[in-house]
Amino acid sequence: MPSALPSDTSTTNPKSPPESASAVDIIITLAINPENKEQVEANLLKAGEWIEKNEPGCLQWEVFYLEATGEMVLVERFNDLPTARKYHPENRKKDGMIDGGLKWANEIVEKGWLSQEPDIKVLSRRGGFGLRKWQ
Repeated sequence: MPSALPSDTSTTNPKSPPESASAVDIIITLAINPENKEQVEANLLKAGEWIEKNEPGCLQWEVFYLEATGEMVLVERFNDLPTARKYHPENRKKDGMIDGGLKWANEIVEKGWLSQEPDIKVLSRRGGFGLRKWQ
């Protein structure tokens, strides 16, 4: 899979802080074969448990299910771009860092539970506000 993470020096707005200085969100959409929904969900939840305990630079890791399309969406937030590059699976696999979180994610692909390659998008925050406390 080609690298989805930009280099530390890429930027789209010269007035914005360098991307390496702000949080980075990665959105991964998984098109799942319907008969494998339960296996994929179980593997993702196991991966999330491992990541929460072992990747301090990963600030957020959530799994969502889109009923209308049968897709699962992962939302990952990292401290900054260098941390995202260090921990993201495509780089860990390249560097031989096969661990708990990546083991569960790899199984999803290796067993053919997806109907197409994962769609990975990297978002760099440009404005707005963070999560509010429910009132």
